[in-house]
Amino acid sequence: MKTQIQNQNKKVGVVVGRFQTPYLHDGHLFTLNKAAENRNLFVVVGVAQTIADDANPLDFKTREIMLKQAYPNAVIRPIFDHSSDVAWSMQLDNLIAEHFPEHEVIMFGSRDSFLPHYHGAHKKEEIESPIRHLSATALRNDIVREVIDSPEFRAGAIYTSYGIYPTSFQTVDMVIQHSTRPQVIVGRKHGEDKWRFPGGFVDPKDQTLELAAKREVKEEVGNIEIDDIKYVASARVEDHRYRKSKHKVMTTLFVGTYIFGPLTAGDDLEEVRWQDLGTLTYSLIEGHKPLAELYLKTRNK
Repeated sequence: MKTQIQNQNKKVGVVVGRFQTPYLHDGHLFTLNKAAENRNLFVVVGVAQTIADDANPLDFKTREIMLKQAYPNAVIRPIFDHSSDVAWSMQLDNLIAEHFPEHEVIMFGSRDSFLPHYHGAHKKEEIESPIRHLSATALRNDIVREVIDSPEFRAGAIYTSYGIYPTSFQTVDMVIQHSTRPQVIVGRKHGEDKWRFPGGFVDPKDQTLELAAKREVKEEVGNIEIDDIKYVASARVEDHRYRKSKHKVMTTLFVGTYIFGPLTAGDDLEEVRWQDLGTLTYSLIEGHKPLAELYLKTRNK
């Protein structure tokens, strides 16, 4: 009898999941309860080594607290994502060996869980939940449709923003010079009296910075043709929106030559025009004056 009890104590059910939800849904609970039928429950939480985003909004500590409330006796540890399933599986096996040496280990999961990616030493048990498939993505999408008026909701938003490490946002700007006259194209935003070069933030869909610059030109200046696009420099931009923020902006400046096409103000620009080089720096907003100096220095070489 004593040996039987000892053997039961040496069993551990392991569940690996991301748990990126405001609460443990029924699908989570079914798998965790099945694993908890063993004497020990080991919950391994997947952690993406990225800034908080729509796919991974919750940090490990937040999810650990949620899991501990439901399973106070469980051992809960993080595991970092890896590009290799084999290396990740070795990392997982090492975690298990560290916390549950010489235990009988069973890895529990559903068909769309971590199990297909696990290539380690332990037994896998695929379980079919009677509960209809619940999407964590759908739950998160439902959450962002509503702003909740509560101190806890606002505290959560503040906590998340503080957890994001300082980021340098990438932008592009384009100096479009006339082929024969000493002029370049500039634009003016609504409510401003100073001008700026066409440009903006790089989109995740942009394949290169050059293509991003071309896209911004088309959106802000119109369907004009530009040739001979060249890199000028990269520079830190003093963007007023990030003046008091830990996040900053880095731009890449390009120069191209205007070929043809009508200038048409678009996006958030009210007006576009040709600007003489002699008064270029004076006409620009403060954040673009250093860009003009970089361009003029290169042009005068």
